[in-house]
Amino acid sequence: MQTILYVGNSKEMESMLQETGRTVDSVQNGMIAMNALSSNPYCAVVIEDQLPLISPSRLISELKNHSQVPVICLLRDNERRNQLLDDFKIGLFGWFEPKNSSVDKLEKLIGNAADFQKFVQGLPKGQQKHMTPCGLSDLVGVSPAMRKVFQLLLQIQSKDVITIFYGESGTGKTLTAKTIHRNGRRYQRPFIAVNCPAIPSELLESELFGHERGSFTGAIERRDGKFIAANGGTIFLDEIGDMSPSLQAKILRALESGEIERVGGAETLSVDVRVISATNQDLQEKIRQKTFRQDLYHRINVFPVTMPPLRDRPEDIPLIALNILNKFKDKHHTSVCYFNPNAQELLMEYSWPGNVRELENALERTVLISDETYLRARDIEPLLDKQLRLEQDSSQSSDSADSDGMSPGQEIPEPIMTLKEIEMKAIKAGIERNRWNLTHTAQQLGVSRMTLYRKLDQYGLRKTD
Repeated sequence: MQTILYVGNSKEMESMLQETGRTVDSVQNGMIAMNALSSNPYCAVVIEDQLPLISPSRLISELKNHSQVPVICLLRDNERRNQLLDDFKIGLFGWFEPKNSSVDKLEKLIGNAADFQKFVQGLPKGQQKHMTPCGLSDLVGVSPAMRKVFQLLLQIQSKDVITIFYGESGTGKTLTAKTIHRNGRRYQRPFIAVNCPAIPSELLESELFGHERGSFTGAIERRDGKFIAANGGTIFLDEIGDMSPSLQAKILRALESGEIERVGGAETLSVDVRVISATNQDLQEKIRQKTFRQDLYHRINVFPVTMPPLRDRPEDIPLIALNILNKFKDKHHTSVCYFNPNAQELLMEYSWPGNVRELENALERTVLISDETYLRARDIEPLLDKQLRLEQDSSQSSDSADSDGMSPGQEIPEPIMTLKEIEMKAIKAGIERNRWNLTHTAQQLGVSRMTLYRKLDQYGLRKTD
């Protein structure tokens, strides 16, 4: 049975924590909490917004230095809300507003914290040092999808294996490549990133390998390329799928032999670089279309890692958003340091087709025009409406096209059920299958008995004789 350490004296909050289905140990202040943590394992520490002897912020800092247990702070007043960004910097895992949130959300938050703690504790000691309270080095994420990515990255970051990142635009492939380099044995050497489609194809070869004087118009002197600049370190070939087939052959030679030649030169140069590449394209499809070399594909695909889109890890969005707000606070000297529950819900529900890049752009525009210390849903929503309407229009157009192609008498598909309808149907099927054994049903549904009791009451489901 997992146990939560609650630091505070609210009987209402203690009862709410117990409703999550976990054991709760309660202490009055941070001094006692530190002593309790030294002798007992906890899946999470939940702290009140006001504490005697040690402030919540200082307690968070102390816990980070002495324990891997995730810390969740309760927000009840604006003073604590305004400290959220600073607390996040020093090791806060998450936050919860008792007044504006449900037990289900608290249960989910604590569950995420416990799962991430279990993941970190299961890593070898040498790998644990790279983990932060909310991710891996500069990468923020605690979701199952990101834990899988972290596990792969930790296996290869100290090795020189050729790596490729697959994923949609904006999923953080460049940041992930930088993280591998900084945590690897080449961290003291250069990290050189090349955005392949941003450089005209006729100049990309020179950019990568360098050129001799007079080798083409404008080459007034010898110049070394990115491979030489990255010697001893890492070169990151972003969007390698856009590279021309002729240049692909030269990249293949560099990977296989560690040798390059400047454009217009005959001298063979040896380079020692770790090669990481990335693409948002289907390289196997490009091979079928004969626009990407199969031999190069097998050379760069030694260790593939797929970066998940934001829509597949919504629980990471609040943490990523706080990380972004921290950056803008330093960059633009803004006062925004928090977003309320409605804004958080909006951020988590939006599909973010542009992923982290789109999230960052939306938040930057919002904080620049905001006069408050926090963001509300109505501050963010206008920036998303245009994209949402475009998606809806596209969906409606697709539906209309499908309708036009229907044969006479073909049935119209049934309307999609709401999430509540799906939830109620799942619960009803579970209790009927288990003959009202609530313990088994709760386990199969992945919720606590207390949550199942509330859902049965919410949907008016009663056992009948």
